[in-house]
Order: sequence, then structure tokens, then C-alpha cells
Amino acid sequence: MRYSLYINQPIALELGMENTTEAIIFDYLTLAPTWAKPEIIDDKVYYWVARQKICHEHKILDLKPKTVYRYLRKLHQKGLIDYQKLGKKDCISITDLGKAYISSTMGNKNSTYKYTNTIHLSDNPLSKREEFLKSLKSFVNFMRARYQNELILETTNKYTNKPIAISVSRKGLLYDLRTSDDFSGFEAEELWEQLYNMAKQGQLTCLNQYNKG
Repeated sequence: MRYSLYINQPIALELGMENTTEAIIFDYLTLAPTWAKPEIIDDKVYYWVARQKICHEHKILDLKPKTVYRYLRKLHQKGLIDYQKLGKKDCISITDLGKAYISSTMGNKNSTYKYTNTIHLSDNPLSKREEFLKSLKSFVNFMRARYQNELILETTNKYTNKPIAISVSRKGLLYDLRTSDDFSGFEAEELWEQLYNMAKQGQLTCLNQYNKG
């Protein structure tokens, strides 16, 4: 279950969202690369956004799978997501219009996951020319493709105060190399956002080979 629910109200209204629930669901969908399984449909990457998971992560909204389906269809009709069925799977990708929400929101979200023993590789951020740093989505896809079962960062879990060794599984989920436990829900979102911010600032040792030029 997500700990915090966030919406960018002015942008949500501007994009035609009709109520808080619709905006909260759409905000969660923009983070699909951090929690949903990617699927290829007609040579395009979509994400399988299981209705049951959306209901579970937003218990306070008292959602039902059929209600989630209606919101997915509405967001598709408004041009904010591209919704496709793959068998029984609900798959989405964020459209260019929907990305206007992401670009306006990313700068306003404050990551609360605290890391310790961070190693600064240099005083300069990674080159802005790196394609995988242009967005959270491109960063997540890059890490999933190149760092499966490899150490990304050793740090301390702020919730348990125990050491963790962050990696990404073949399913694209962040997990702890020490225990093989997956990070899920809001904790996974926090981790992805913090890793992305660290990468932009040149603070991930695993990216040292890309911190050239």
C-alpha cells in the first residue's frame, strides 16, 4: 500500500481530470516503469498495470477492479494514456500529452528515502547528453537492461536501519541482494526516484563507466 498519495492539482485540472481519484490513479500510472512489468505490443513498450494492484495500493479510495477499468478507459479517451489489452492484461503507456504532467510534477516531488555512505564520484553531474538520464522512465529502463542481479548501491534501509544491497531482478523489480527480498509499493518508488537523482548528480558508483566525456 502506498504511504503517500500525490497529485499536481493545477496540471491535473488543465489536462481534464475530473476528480481526485482519477488524478491519483493517473499519477500512479506515470510511475508504472518503477513497479509494473513491461510488455511489448506492436514493437512498443507498454506496462501491465494490474487492476488488483492499483486497488491494493490505494485502499483509502475503496476501489474495485471494474472502477479502475473505467478510469483507465477515461484516461485513454482523454489522450493521457495509450491503453491496450494483451490477453487479459491491462497495458498502458503514457502519451506525449500525459508526459506534460510528468515533466511538471517531477520537480515538485521530494524524495524522502535517506541514504548513508554515499560515494561522490565527482563534483560534476553526469553529462546531459546521456539519453538514460532524460527522464525517470528512461533511467529505470536503462538500469533494468544493464544491471540485472548486479550491485547498484549499498546503503541502510531507513525503515529497518539494516544494511541493504540494492539490485534489479530479471522481472525489473528492485530487490535486496543480501536477502533476495523485493522492494515494493511506495518504498520501491522512493528508491527509484532517489537512485535517479543520485545518477543525475554523479553519485552512483556503478555508473562510473558512463561518467566520462
